[in-house]
Amino acid sequence: MPRPNRRAERRLAILDAAREVAVREGAAGTTLRAIATAAGMESSSVFYYFGGLNEIVRELVFATSDRFIATITAAVATATTPTERLHAAIEAGSTGGLEGDDSRILYEFWAAGLRDESMNDADHALDRRQVEIYRGIMSDGIATGDFRPRIAVDEIAWSLVALEDGLVMDILAGTKTRDEVTTLIRSVAEALLDVSPGASTEV
Repeated sequence: MPRPNRRAERRLAILDAAREVAVREGAAGTTLRAIATAAGMESSSVFYYFGGLNEIVRELVFATSDRFIATITAAVATATTPTERLHAAIEAGSTGGLEGDDSRILYEFWAAGLRDESMNDADHALDRRQVEIYRGIMSDGIATGDFRPRIAVDEIAWSLVALEDGLVMDILAGTKTRDEVTTLIRSVAEALLDVSPGASTEV
């Protein structure tokens, strides 16, 4: 029996293979056989490390969500004022997952949530984490007087996440540019928060 650390290493290798296949072939082509081939093993051997394809995909989505949130958190941490942090969160939330294909993977498997409750939970967990980031930024901005929200903070946070969810698809499809998307979401955010004219807008 493999040592525990060897088992963990093989699980990570399988998830890396699943990520590679998902980016190359999309959700429809992400099969157990394709993942096993990319990992350099037999399909039957995968069952020693995972219960099946659904478990692999769920783990992949959760791991991708973690990386995506880490990207947003890191971007926000480099900004100084609430307005700068707001813009950083929007920029990272809209484009931060594109370079490493995190956004593509999340969108590829989004529809699985319609039939798989655990996948739906993964999607909502990611949204809640993004909303929490926006809540913190807005709370700081209200305290400094930079933000004067026109509607409830939670409603603004959820609206911004929903806009990102919808418009990133346009970036992936090539119907909108990154700049168009981030400019639009920033405009909506600033209108809903009635951003003070004197607030810094540098990122």
